[in-house]
Amino acid sequence: MEILRKHKIGIICGGWSSERAISLKSGYYVYEALMQSEYNCELIDLDNERTAFSKETYNNIDIAFILVHGRGGEDGRLQNFFEKINLNFTGSDSKSSYIGMDKIQTKKIWKKEGINYPEFIEFNDNFEEILKLNQKVVVKPANEGSSFGISIIENNKAALKNAINEAKKYDEKVLIENFINGSELTVAILDEKAFNPIEIIPNSDYYDFNAKYMSNQTIYREAKLSKEQKSFLQNQALHSFKTLGCSGWGRVDLIFNGEDFYFLEVNTVPGMTETSLVPKAASFSGLAFTNLLEKILLKSIA
Repeated sequence: MEILRKHKIGIICGGWSSERAISLKSGYYVYEALMQSEYNCELIDLDNERTAFSKETYNNIDIAFILVHGRGGEDGRLQNFFEKINLNFTGSDSKSSYIGMDKIQTKKIWKKEGINYPEFIEFNDNFEEILKLNQKVVVKPANEGSSFGISIIENNKAALKNAINEAKKYDEKVLIENFINGSELTVAILDEKAFNPIEIIPNSDYYDFNAKYMSNQTIYREAKLSKEQKSFLQNQALHSFKTLGCSGWGRVDLIFNGEDFYFLEVNTVPGMTETSLVPKAASFSGLAFTNLLEKILLKSIA
């Protein structure tokens, strides 16, 4: 697109979180696609915080395509810095990124909006309260992605202690939520529109790190929903995204148990590798990868 060719695009990736390796994959994949389409772009690997928050790092670019997953890039810090130096960037602003990264804050806002999610409890040495949840629960860090630190366990004190210790390797804040037996779905968001929902069928108990990035046996397909269910889900996914203040592009993950949709989390900087869900959702809707990137970039300068 001609207007984008007037700008130097920085592909911002890497970071220092546990998701660094995936962020680099996303960055390289996007960079190669834009270079093949002869865009003026530069790959910028933020391998430390000093580089990330130095204005000189971004002197030669006009738009920052943020692909730093996890802490630093998805929690509002990088967005806040770009706002301060008046650099155009993709995706949600700093405030909504901060909220979207925190699963506990997200669910508290969703509660006020009537958005359905699995019942959860924030851990605070409150084992007796947690034991009143369902027989099977999910323990997860409040601020982490790529399924790091997640455990699906039987709800007993010994298992809880082990799972909480694992989650605390990634974040001090931990939540425990009811396990919902059902299909794993995701809805990609682009420019205030929801793509068709995708069903994820992993060759494991759930869609973990290996199923996301390592396995070639994970199945992705358009979710088998009625017209009414699909329309409802798209509207609810968009609402769950926007009610946090999120904008531009992103992804909403959920579980469908055959009757109800249970929303899990929002991703404001989703993966953009060859196996990632947003590119798959776009391709299922007939949108080529480069066209997807162009639409994301255009929103940043609109």
